[in-house]
This record gives sequence, C-alpha cells and structure tokens, in this order.
Amino acid sequence: MLIDEYFQQIEAVIAECPVIMKTDLLKDKRSPSIGFLEGHLYFLDGSSLYMVEFVNVKTTVDRYKYSYHYQDANLQLIFRYDLAPHHRELASFPHHKHVGPNAQESFAPTLEEVLREIELGFTT
Repeated sequence: MLIDEYFQQIEAVIAECPVIMKTDLLKDKRSPSIGFLEGHLYFLDGSSLYMVEFVNVKTTVDRYKYSYHYQDANLQLIFRYDLAPHHRELASFPHHKHVGPNAQESFAPTLEEVLREIELGFTT
C-alpha cells in the first residue's frame, strides 16, 4: 500500500463518524510508504480527540508511534491509548490505555476502533 492510500482510508474513517463536527488533520508524507498524521477531531458534545500516528504501510500497517488522547469539553482526560515505553508491569507493554490516573492493559487500537468507542459514549 502507498501512504497516500492510507491517508485516504483515515480520511474516510473520519468522514463516516457521525458525531464529528470539525477536523484539523495534518498529513506528512515521508516516503511512498511512510507518513505522519497529526490532528484534532472535535465532537458534537464539545469533546475532542488529539491523534498522532507515525506509520509504515509498505507491507502491513506498522505504527511506529501512536497516541489517541480523548478529552471532554472541560479538557479533562477521558482516555488515552499509546505505546510510550512505561508501565512495563502490564502484559500488553508497551501498549496501554490511560483511564483517569490509571493505566491498564490494552491492544493497539486503530483510529476506527477509537472512534467507535467514542461514538458508543454518545448512545449510552
């Protein structure tokens, strides 16, 4: 896959999310298969998601770095997924999820999975 195709996939995932009202997305193509994404997604309830991905999509989608930081309208953390190399005590190291002041084991979610989790919060 080419990085331009991956960028298009990300834009499609964002466009399909019905609770997003505004998007600021920076796409930085580093090579035909490597790129950097950084953006803010703003939701109908005033919450926002700050996201970063540094990916290589040459053979599979290999995210060297990612962070999905979701906060409420008062800028209070709801959750954050990342792979910062701390919390070595977790079996999913380096992948983890912050919920409030706590870190818990987690898989490495895709942006689509994160948006689905946020969208579920709108329906409950």
